Amino acid sequence: MTDQQYVAQSRGIDPPAQLTNMRLGLATMLECQDAGDGSPRLGLFYGPSGYGKSYAAAAISARLGAAYVVVQSIWRQRSFLEAIAREIGIARLERTGPRLLAQIIDQLLVDPIPLIIDETDHLIRWGGQAVEIIRDIHDNARVPVLMIGEESLPAKLKDWERFDNRILVARAAQPSTLSDALLLRNYYCPRVAVEDDLVAAIVEATKGVTRRIVVNLQQAQATAIGAGRDTIDLADWQGTGRRFATGALAPIRKAA
Repeated sequence: MTDQQYVAQSRGIDPPAQLTNMRLGLATMLECQDAGDGSPRLGLFYGPSGYGKSYAAAAISARLGAAYVVVQSIWRQRSFLEAIAREIGIARLERTGPRLLAQIIDQLLVDPIPLIIDETDHLIRWGGQAVEIIRDIHDNARVPVLMIGEESLPAKLKDWERFDNRILVARAAQPSTLSDALLLRNYYCPRVAVEDDLVAAIVEATKGVTRRIVVNLQQAQATAIGAGRDTIDLADWQGTGRRFATGALAPIRKAA
């Protein structure tokens, strides 16, 4: 499952709100949203790839009515501004970057909504000007901004002191627990009963990486359906001789 599919599915279906990283991401945004006058309202939610941060971001966006922008690797400042403008409902965009930025700020002053920026790491690669765009929106529109990225994001932002000192809260995403995986099992495996012992083995094998847990749960369901079964447990899975999808490279067979 790609990141885009992961996010798209969460936008169309109400995901389990009890998942650890959904609660952590939502708490981060709410702390920024509820900050008092004069307080910064920038938040960071960061962690390794596959922890479900984008899934959480899409769910937070749907719950709070936040504008949600997923930064693409080939974008530059203009593309970023256009994406924000369209997300907050601006139909006719100003032609120059400075005017478009002013247009975004004016719109947010009239209709203040939270802003979520996913894949923020791409912005860092462009340098300080991209970071300053976020600071300009935050300082002038006074809306809460949640930035989502990889685990090195907080350290990277230290290079821009005027930006870094506006960060109200930085919170790390966590590996999925067995409780999370059981919720994901109930959500992604409606056609087959995947037993708890198999779910626990999946969590251990994947080291709690949410995306890989989902992949293995779906494979377990497909394996049971293919065998004409309506349940599957760890012994059944082991009996197939299959391995869990963990991202580890398959061993290379040595030449005879």
